Amino acid sequence: MRKQLEGLVALQIVDLKIEEMERAKDEIPQHIASLEEDFRKEEEKVISQRSELEKFQKERRRKEKELEEEIERVKKAEARVFEIKTNKEYQAVQKELENAKKLNKQQEEEILEILERLEEMEKHLQKAEKALEVRRKECQRQISDLQQKAASFDQEMASQVQRREERRKEIPPDLLSKYCRLREKRQGVAVAQVMNGVCHACYMNLRPQLYIELQKQETLIFCPNCNRILFWENGLVKAKET
Repeated sequence: MRKQLEGLVALQIVDLKIEEMERAKDEIPQHIASLEEDFRKEEEKVISQRSELEKFQKERRRKEKELEEEIERVKKAEARVFEIKTNKEYQAVQKELENAKKLNKQQEEEILEILERLEEMEKHLQKAEKALEVRRKECQRQISDLQQKAASFDQEMASQVQRREERRKEIPPDLLSKYCRLREKRQGVAVAQVMNGVCHACYMNLRPQLYIELQKQETLIFCPNCNRILFWENGLVKAKET
């Protein structure tokens, strides 16, 4: 029975390792999706900055065109001054020119403010684009690492599955059947280690006589509380060595 118990412990070690690897592999697509989503959000921020910059550039071009048109009108109005014959008309045109020049000066100042704002926005955008490119490369590297990790999981799991089949062959069919049923009912843990008289699956103290019988490892003993197959702490070391 001692050898059979050690075989069960060794099988459970492999089973638990396979389950752990499967869980880790299942998390990889979620991790990749999270990385891609985080990058997409950063990219959207940069796209928004670029869109804002383009909007200001259009505003600058619009104002510059309007200013050019106004300057041209002022020049034409100044040329008409020499054709004016009455003082009243002259004063009216002069006043119109004065107001137009004042508005043009104001528009020039607005264009200068836009240019300053554009310069600042371009600097921020360049910085953001560089940072985004660094983030893109880092994201691609992390995704590549995760994909390679998933591939290595496949190889390692294939090895562990083969090892599990070898372990199963060493265990009598009836005992293996009990082990499988317990694994289904007990969250994958069918065999529980006992240390210092305590079941380390449900943490129940065993009766002294039951603990003595367990140490002999002559018969199959189940935990009175959780019904798992029990093995003495020394059996774990031997199982890992097999």
